[in-house]
Amino acid sequence: MKANTLSKLAFVVGGSEGIGKETAREMIRQGFDVIIFSRNQSKLDKAIFELQSARQSLRQKTESCALDVTDWNMTKAMMEKLIKKHGTPDYLINCAGYARPGYIEDLEIEHYRKMMDLNYFGIVHTCKAIAPHMMKAKHGKIINTSSMAGFIGLFGYTGYCASKWAVVGFSEALRRELEVYGIRVSVLAPPNTTTPGLIEENRYKSMEILATEEKVKPVSPEYVAKSIIANLSNNKFMIHPTFEGSLAYRLSRFTPSLMNLFVRRKSESLS
Repeated sequence: MKANTLSKLAFVVGGSEGIGKETAREMIRQGFDVIIFSRNQSKLDKAIFELQSARQSLRQKTESCALDVTDWNMTKAMMEKLIKKHGTPDYLINCAGYARPGYIEDLEIEHYRKMMDLNYFGIVHTCKAIAPHMMKAKHGKIINTSSMAGFIGLFGYTGYCASKWAVVGFSEALRRELEVYGIRVSVLAPPNTTTPGLIEENRYKSMEILATEEKVKPVSPEYVAKSIIANLSNNKFMIHPTFEGSLAYRLSRFTPSLMNLFVRRKSESLS
C-alpha cells in the first residue's frame, strides 16, 4: 500500500449491505476515506472487515457507525461528532431503505409509516445534519436513493411509491436550494436489485406482482454501485443505472397512459 494524501471523504448510509456496501467498496478502491452507517452492528462489523481489504492506502480511513437515521436527534449528534473528527464529507450517499409490498387492503398503517420514516425522513435527517457544513465549505455532492417506483405508480406498492416519490421531490427542491453553494444533489433510481432487502421483500408479493416483475431481470448491487461512481463528478440529477429505467422515466413523464398498460393491476384476486 502507498501513502494517501488529499483523500476525499464519503459518508455511505445503509453501507452494511447491498447497493450501499458495494458503493463503499468502489469508493475505497478509488482511494476515498469512507464511513458506513447502518442500524445493525453485527452487519456493520462484518461489512467493514470485508471492505478494509479494498483499501489502497495505509492512511485510508474505513470506519463504521451504528446509526438509526429515523431518529433525528441521534443522526444530528452522530454527524456533528464525525464532522468534528474527520471534517465535512465531500460525498453523502443515502442508500438506506426498505419496501413492504402489498395491496392497500392488506397493508397496515404502520407499514406506511415505517417506509416513510426510513425511506424519506432518514434522507431528510442526514441531509439536514450535513448540508449546513457543506454550505460552509461551498462544496459537496449528495446522492439520495429513490427507485423506479419513485416516478412510476406501481400497483401493490402504494406505501413504497409514496416514500420514494417524496425522495425525488425533496431532492429536486434541495438541488435548487443548494446549487448556489456549489453543492450538487442527485437521485439514484435503480430497478429491482439482488440485495438481501429484495429477498425479504419478495416474501410479501402477490403472484400477480411477481409475474409482472419477472418481465424485467434484476441487476446486481455491484452494477448499480458502478453507476453511482460514474456519476460522482457530474451534475446529472436523475441517475438511471439501466436503459430500461431511463426509458420508463421518459414514458412515465410524456406518455403516462401508455405506461399504465404495463403497471396497472389486472386481476381482482387478493394477495
